[in-house]
Amino acid sequence: LDFVGEYFKLQLMTPFFNPGPIEHPHIPIYIAAVNMGMLRLAGELCEGVHIHALHSVKYLQEFALPHIEAGLQKNGRSRADISLNTAVFAIPTDDPDYAKFAENHVKQQISFYLSTPAYRVLAELHGWEETAVQLSTLARDGKWVQMPSLINDNILDVMAVRGTWAELPKIIHQKYGPLLDRVSYYLPFIPGENQAGWQASIQGFASLRVASGE
Repeated sequence: LDFVGEYFKLQLMTPFFNPGPIEHPHIPIYIAAVNMGMLRLAGELCEGVHIHALHSVKYLQEFALPHIEAGLQKNGRSRADISLNTAVFAIPTDDPDYAKFAENHVKQQISFYLSTPAYRVLAELHGWEETAVQLSTLARDGKWVQMPSLINDNILDVMAVRGTWAELPKIIHQKYGPLLDRVSYYLPFIPGENQAGWQASIQGFASLRVASGE
């Protein structure tokens, strides 16, 4: 144990409590980030950053990536030194009933997150400030059921991807290109349900990896 920092010095390690060296001494550090400070910190010091599901291509290109790049430059690092990961709001369309469930779920999540003042940067980038303020008011008043109705088709198209389970990997790849390194679906996973759909998506992502030579 040998840590000397600005505020703490941790060096006392009695043999009784010494666990010995760990198998993987270099643990990658990933943090979640939405706004400027955390994005720059991720670029400066972290191996990875979890981009919030409440994002858009415009947010990534015009806000998140520039701040991450500023952090990278501060510490003499490059884009290859950090992994950008996120969950993507997904609406599988194979089954009409499940598609409706997924759409309602996505609208509910987007309305909740857009109501949060700390995430207001996305609303400002897209000119959705009025909607965000309305959502904040509804949340403050406990009118949660009314909130998803404010998420119109334009917001949904910007924030989510829609297609069959098999199509979703390609749609995501076309939407984000090289902006992200890893993605997952922001979608409830219920063991035993939609197994064929999940398998189709897994195969779709695997095909993309093969095509890219990974």
